Amino acid sequence: MTPTTFKLPWWVAGDTNAFFGLGFNTLVNVLVLSGLCLGVVNIPGGDVFGVILPALGVQLLIGNVYYTYLARRLARRENRTDVCAMPYGPSVPHMFIVVFVIMLPIYLQTNDPIAAWTAGLAWSFVIGVIVLIGAFVGPYIRRYTPQAAMLGTLAGISIAFISMRPAAQMWEALWIALPVMVIILIGFFTDLKLPGGIPVGLAALLLGSAIGWIGGYMSAPDVVTAAQDVALSLPTLDIGRLVDGLSNVAPLLATAIPLGTTTSPRA
Repeated sequence: MTPTTFKLPWWVAGDTNAFFGLGFNTLVNVLVLSGLCLGVVNIPGGDVFGVILPALGVQLLIGNVYYTYLARRLARRENRTDVCAMPYGPSVPHMFIVVFVIMLPIYLQTNDPIAAWTAGLAWSFVIGVIVLIGAFVGPYIRRYTPQAAMLGTLAGISIAFISMRPAAQMWEALWIALPVMVIILIGFFTDLKLPGGIPVGLAALLLGSAIGWIGGYMSAPDVVTAAQDVALSLPTLDIGRLVDGLSNVAPLLATAIPLGTTTSPRA
């Protein structure tokens, strides 16, 4: 197949399920992140919803678009159609570690949520620098490191932080979660097709929502009240908070360097 005749589709079978899977995973992570910022570190709601989440939304768009570009460039370079873009979103292990290991101790020491926030920004900046360096040395690490050694770490993190917590939360409303889980297991681990070719992710969403509304788990007044708080908030550049956090960066390196190096080889 020559490059001139190679056609790379924008959407293929399985992309719809992947879209819903990544979307709901990111949504859950954003909800957990918001709860941690509000309930653990006591960052003011105006900063959480007016600064942190808008910046996260912009970055999610940029990151996923860029990963899509990289995947399509690789597919064209190697004349392949089995290339998948790497998903992009909030990292669950990093999210819990930066809150409970970095931000919470500083908040308890200073009783200042903004000071804790600046420390979290500095920690994230250090992680970013390490990952950026890893983008250049990562291919060499991957070449000489057994794949099982790298994937084993990721699997352990995924089981501990991504799988076990939602599995425990299922028991809070098992009558909703169990049918949804059955649909997901059937769709992902069998060759059975849902009626009308409905994507598994969409079917799970519709089924869970229907059971929740019919069974009274959802409240229309609460949804209306929440909808009234929806507003557009654009991120702003605030270098001062980052500089304040970096002024005492040494203690942050104890966790930033190990986590940064475990992330970097995947670059």
